Amino acid sequence: MENFENFFLFKNLTQGEKTVIISELPDAESFKKRDIIYSAEQYPNALGIILKGEAFAVTNNGSRLFMKSFKAGTAFGAAAVFGNKNEFVSTITAKTDIEMLFLTEDKLKKIFLEFPQTALNYIEFLSEKIRFLNKKVGLLSSKSAEDTVLNYLTSAADSGGNAVLPSNMTLLSKTIGISRASLYRCLDSLEERGLILKENNTVKVIKK
Repeated sequence: MENFENFFLFKNLTQGEKTVIISELPDAESFKKRDIIYSAEQYPNALGIILKGEAFAVTNNGSRLFMKSFKAGTAFGAAAVFGNKNEFVSTITAKTDIEMLFLTEDKLKKIFLEFPQTALNYIEFLSEKIRFLNKKVGLLSSKSAEDTVLNYLTSAADSGGNAVLPSNMTLLSKTIGISRASLYRCLDSLEERGLILKENNTVKVIKK
């Protein structure tokens, strides 16, 4: 299982413990490019783990705001596994052909009971998710177009402050709710103000 050894659930586990968990996992499932994996009304009550390929999430409201990309070794749906819920908060679509695992509530509970460290890892993962969503709330409540673009870039950036611009800028402009022309003006203005640095399709957010 490529890219799976460093999965968040395995943090601080021994190699032997990881091996036991992996040996008891369900079979992988396949999805084609553009297949919808989770939607508001239709989703498994399970943690989705990408083994190969890539997916992306957008909000289910009218703006369809880009939320996050998911690559091999990452997971989604953690907050929807436990408790009563009526719908999933976003739509997750396969960006490429992918292979996935789904861990149901019962399966996760069994893992938590056998390996308590995994429960702590799950809580930590959910805490990071809450912080990420708080950043998105800041994006949605931005007062100006430039603030919206800067907040988007900040939330999309990696630990080094680098955010990759999508090849389809029209889609990005629709995602964050401004025109394509305004998006380019905002990027130019933010660079002039020294808040970002553009290089090809990558933007570095400059922290002040």
